[in-house]
Amino acid sequence: MTSCYRSNTFLFVLTVFTCSNAFSQTNDIAAQENKFVKLCSKLNSFIQADNDSVVFYTDKFETEFTRFIKNKPATLNYPFKVLVDSNFCDVITSTDGNFRIYSWDSWRGGTMHIFKTVYQWKSNGKVFTKVPKYEEGDAGSFCSKIFTVNINDKPYYLAVTNGIFSTKDAIQSISAYSIEGNKLVDTVRLFKTKTKILNSIDVEFDFFSVADRPERPLELITFDDKMKIIYIPVIGNKGQVTKKSILYQVKGSYFEYIGIESGKRK
Repeated sequence: MTSCYRSNTFLFVLTVFTCSNAFSQTNDIAAQENKFVKLCSKLNSFIQADNDSVVFYTDKFETEFTRFIKNKPATLNYPFKVLVDSNFCDVITSTDGNFRIYSWDSWRGGTMHIFKTVYQWKSNGKVFTKVPKYEEGDAGSFCSKIFTVNINDKPYYLAVTNGIFSTKDAIQSISAYSIEGNKLVDTVRLFKTKTKILNSIDVEFDFFSVADRPERPLELITFDDKMKIIYIPVIGNKGQVTKKSILYQVKGSYFEYIGIESGKRK
């Protein structure tokens, strides 16, 4: 009885300590999130008014937010609802909770938007981050969806990203990622066309051809989880998005091209 009592007491104390620690971490992250929201609000107040201040505050947000994500593994499970609802940052997480992409507009590119990104993932009980390095002239993109698909009992993450080059010219892409050991692999060749195997598929289009669509962000590239089919819109000669879709379905180890579907899906 005494041994059982001590064991139960230990488990109770351990549970209380764990819950208390988790609650404390959540409060810490929430407090920091509010600071980021205030910083972004300050940044927004200078857009189209003071470019030097925009540069200062966007650099400050990037530095502090990136450092915070790197140093706080618990952020992977935190929703950042205030930051997201304020339209300051997109936080997209895979359904299994193991992969996340943070992305935001730096407001430094005029009609060409320059986006920043941070990758975060979990493997072997540890959380890792990666900040991609952009080549000069690369405007980056923001992530709007992550589809998770299991192929041969291995999870792959299909990230849908969006680039804005002008008021008219835009691009939506789907790219494959996987977690190998503790590393995030962004070179997975998962899409099998008629002639080659690709890591990503890009759709360049005229934004004005779909400006009247209600959803934002635009959902041009979609995924049917039940049928394991990716739908890629066919683009016309002048960049207009048509009602046709190119279909890729899981066959063996790849998403293989299976044809073109005419007409708009419901």
